[in-house]
Amino acid sequence: MVGAAERLVIEATDLDTDERTVATFDVEIPADEAGRRKQLAAVVAELHPAARMRSFGGVAASFLDSQRLVVAHYSNDGAHPAATSPVHRIDQVEQQPLFAI
Repeated sequence: MVGAAERLVIEATDLDTDERTVATFDVEIPADEAGRRKQLAAVVAELHPAARMRSFGGVAASFLDSQRLVVAHYSNDGAHPAATSPVHRIDQVEQQPLFAI
C-alpha cells in the first residue's frame, strides 16, 4: 500500500486526571512494517517528546512518559494495511496483537 492515504490518530491520556486529547493527521503510510513503526514514532515524538515506545503491532503503537499514555494508530474506516502479524478474530472483533519492544 505504498502511498495509501490514511488518517493517523494520536490519543493521549493524562495518567493523573484521565484527561484525553486527540490529534489527527492525514498521512501517506509506508507499505512496510518498519516504515510504519518509524512514522508512528516520529509523529508522536513531535507531540510528546518524552514519550517512549512501549509496544508496536503493525498499525498501532503505545507510548508512555511520566505524565501520559499515548496510543498512535492508523484509521481509514476499518481498512488497515496488511501487517506481517496475523489478525486474530475474538468474538467477531478483529484485533491486531501488540508486541513489546
